[in-house]
Amino acid sequence: MSPAIHPTDPEAPGLAPTPGEVFVGRAAESERLLAGAGEARAGRAWLAVIEGEAGIGKSALARRLTSSLPDFTVLWATGDVSETELPGGVVGQLTRRVDRALADRFPLLGPDAATGASPHAVGGQLLLLLGALQESTGPVALVVDDFHWADPFSVQVLGFVLRRLWADRVLTVLVTRSEEERTTESLHRLVRSTDRAARIEVGGLAEDDVARLADSLLDTPAAPGLVERLYSYTKGHPLYVRTVLAEVPIQTLGAEAAARWPVPRSLRVGISDLMERLPAESVALLEALAVLDARLPLATVAQVGALPDPARALKPALAAGLAQWWPAEAESTVALVHALQRDAVYEAIGPERRRTLHAAAAGVVGTAASWAHRVAAAGAADAGLAAELEQSGGAEAVLGRIALAATGLLEASALSDRSEDRERRLLTACAQSLLTMQPATAMRLRPQVEDCAPSTLRGCVLGVMDLLEGRFADAEARLSESWQAALADPESGWVAVLAGTFLAVITIRQCRGARTVDIATRTLAIGDLDPATTDFTRAVLATGRMWDKGPRAALEDVAHLPRLAADSANHQLETLATRGVMSLFVGDLPAARADLATVARRDQQGAGSKLSHLSLSLWSVTEYLSGDWNAAESAADRALAIAASQDHVLGDAAAGFAAVCVQAGRGLWDAAEAQLTALTEITRMLGDPPAEAVYLALAGALLAQARADHAAMLVALEPMVDRHAEDGGIDPDAALRLRYQPFRLWQRSLLVEALIGTGQVEAATRSLRELEEEDCDHGGYSRLVEARLNGLLAEAQGRPEEALAAYREVLDGGAGAGSGAAGIRAGAGAAGSNAAGSQSGAGSGAGAASAGAAGSRSEAGSGAAAGIRARAGAAEDPVFFRALLEHGYGRLLVATGSKARREASAWFRSAHDRFAALRAAPFLERCEADLAAIGLSAPAQTGGPLHALTERELSVAYLIADGRTNQQAAAELYVTPKTVEYHLSNIYSKLGITSRRHLTALVRA
Repeated sequence: MSPAIHPTDPEAPGLAPTPGEVFVGRAAESERLLAGAGEARAGRAWLAVIEGEAGIGKSALARRLTSSLPDFTVLWATGDVSETELPGGVVGQLTRRVDRALADRFPLLGPDAATGASPHAVGGQLLLLLGALQESTGPVALVVDDFHWADPFSVQVLGFVLRRLWADRVLTVLVTRSEEERTTESLHRLVRSTDRAARIEVGGLAEDDVARLADSLLDTPAAPGLVERLYSYTKGHPLYVRTVLAEVPIQTLGAEAAARWPVPRSLRVGISDLMERLPAESVALLEALAVLDARLPLATVAQVGALPDPARALKPALAAGLAQWWPAEAESTVALVHALQRDAVYEAIGPERRRTLHAAAAGVVGTAASWAHRVAAAGAADAGLAAELEQSGGAEAVLGRIALAATGLLEASALSDRSEDRERRLLTACAQSLLTMQPATAMRLRPQVEDCAPSTLRGCVLGVMDLLEGRFADAEARLSESWQAALADPESGWVAVLAGTFLAVITIRQCRGARTVDIATRTLAIGDLDPATTDFTRAVLATGRMWDKGPRAALEDVAHLPRLAADSANHQLETLATRGVMSLFVGDLPAARADLATVARRDQQGAGSKLSHLSLSLWSVTEYLSGDWNAAESAADRALAIAASQDHVLGDAAAGFAAVCVQAGRGLWDAAEAQLTALTEITRMLGDPPAEAVYLALAGALLAQARADHAAMLVALEPMVDRHAEDGGIDPDAALRLRYQPFRLWQRSLLVEALIGTGQVEAATRSLRELEEEDCDHGGYSRLVEARLNGLLAEAQGRPEEALAAYREVLDGGAGAGSGAAGIRAGAGAAGSNAAGSQSGAGSGAGAASAGAAGSRSEAGSGAAAGIRARAGAAEDPVFFRALLEHGYGRLLVATGSKARREASAWFRSAHDRFAALRAAPFLERCEADLAAIGLSAPAQTGGPLHALTERELSVAYLIADGRTNQQAAAELYVTPKTVEYHLSNIYSKLGITSRRHLTALVRA
């Protein structure tokens, strides 16, 4: 059995040219498409967007392309206006005819793929399927016709997939109407996301092509005068040309009669005139096809149209160019040729006839499709049908198909015979639509919502609409009132949950932690919440507690979770993600890594965490702090791809910040600055909310830190500092107070470094004291941060011996800063007069040894040999921050002359090796400059053999060396196995190896 569909497969609707279809012209467009296919065939994935007005020949061009690609496996889908609310409908079409044995390997691509799973998780499995198809059959073409009617979920899936196709033999063709605003922005983002894309605008045919088309459709050659006039009046529009030639009697098409030729006023008028000359049974057939609006067996269409002899009725419809027929198929299927023709036929059907046809259609189609026909057949209010629709909508909501539930409830509202039922169903439909976070349908209904009688649900829906439109004060007022009223009504529990959830969004956004805790606590007290809602509300409660009391207190709110992340259930992923974030904030990196990695992995498997995007971003940050910059870069890359495929920017700041961490550390200035610009725009767009403000400030500070620009660090961190006293004046101790809880340790340590580097020693001393008093894991990496900053402070105070002691306490594996730190702070006042004189040394030290949020332990004694032992003993320490410590210590040894040059050089070389392994170019350059200053050169071999690999190659290399198969590595990286194979080939070539065993040995070395 073939694993997929090829252009010649008669069972593949849309792939092969329509029977009797005539294709002329389009040479330039075809050439561009074939060139793109050539790129894809060579392993360079390519995207083509075919645009043009309705009926201009876009689909025919796509069919022509696929028919000329015999070596491609073609997956074809067609958007449908009736399925725009069916999540995953287009993705389901693309994979429906793939061999079941192959498709079953990817469960998220099954019939209920969109229920629960995130778009990027489904996209990840689509990538694996594309890889399998490339492996078994060769290049693949993904074609989506009428992309403007694709459901939003599928659009997000495809957007994610297109951004992850790197070294793949995949051609993607999206066919859309150029005037459709519905997908304009999505297409713009897709085309901008790759340099291997083309937008192909399809216009009218040239006059010569119109002549060829006319010659093909007529029994005799068209007269030149007729062609000229035909081109003038139709502007080369193929469907217009076909309609005119079918409408005008053949005897009038001679050259002499050209002047008397009646051109129709419009295409629809022309089709109407054409149908008037058809037999009644042919008209009935076309009307049935228009109502069914699908390709179906001729016998089924005949049943709907009550036709005793459908074959006789079909012949004139085919001759008129309005119907198409697939006689080679077992069921002898038929359909209308084009959507424009369908619209014209449908609009010409009278009301009573239309109702009769829809009622008949409801009896021959599936259950899901029958609802629309039953609604259309109802000529007036139908309480019974409305109740059935409401019940069906409730069932869809339970299954997680919220968009379908909303559609059913809207239809039920329209059929309700009592105003209270109509309004309740309308409001419930809007509430369901708003829950999808793609609320365009509900927002269009605002005038109708406002016309409803005052109620708790009405206030809640309007409040959510206010929130989504940026009217936060109005939103909070309405949601608060609705929430309070719903809490007092036992029958309105779900309204209280809805109002409370969106109200908490507002209070968290405004840093009102105590209010958020109150809302979440009282919402949980409602009881009878499903497990997923309970878990999400608990996560909201813990987040509110963090903003109010700090992350340590928030950890108490998620204490119900199993100790091991792997033991958590899928319905606990929101609180597990929250626990991971809070662990990160208090400095417990191993715990943060375990929780956040588990959430990301479960989401990839289809569990569908609402916080998956944030989890992946902050997992990247955790890996950065822990010293695995390659893992951090890989996770940030995936987080950015997910962000780019979404229709909103909520959560994008975390992904951008994660990317900046490694980009700044490696001196990728253009990339880091581009992300910083995007972060600035996102923060401005959202009204400077605290979370985004923290990410922006830290990103700016890290970029300045990598450039050793302490003044710029201070500017970046300024929004984090509250300089106002309670009476509204300026507090001289303002540097001690930070506005926000997230990453408080990191904020504080960067602030201390910036203050030291700019000579503000008194303020730095006070801020360092605040850091040491933070409620965090002082036994973890914060102990190392504090010791390092104490050393920098002592240098700035002109107390070099105490600075050496502070460094040595860490490098020798001591218990902590202890009395040395206290002594440094105590000596701050006495050292004030020396601060200015030592500032240049402190500035250099701060630029090279700052850090921000972590440090490391080691077993190091004195002398060069001890330094080498320290390098071996610190294998599990955060590499970057240990390198900063070693560099700073070596620099201070040289400055004080207290140790032999050999020992200082050993610390420099150790730091140099660590920076080189991380590719931390700015810090590496400063280390090399210090080596050169004492007459030594940098080590000839830097970073080991893996240094020649790119970031993406490193991501693949580490996963393969860790025992992953190509398939497993592809799944983890959200790419195709073909991409892994491509990178692996480059890795082998660069490293001069031939096997995974050799690669594993190099990585472990």
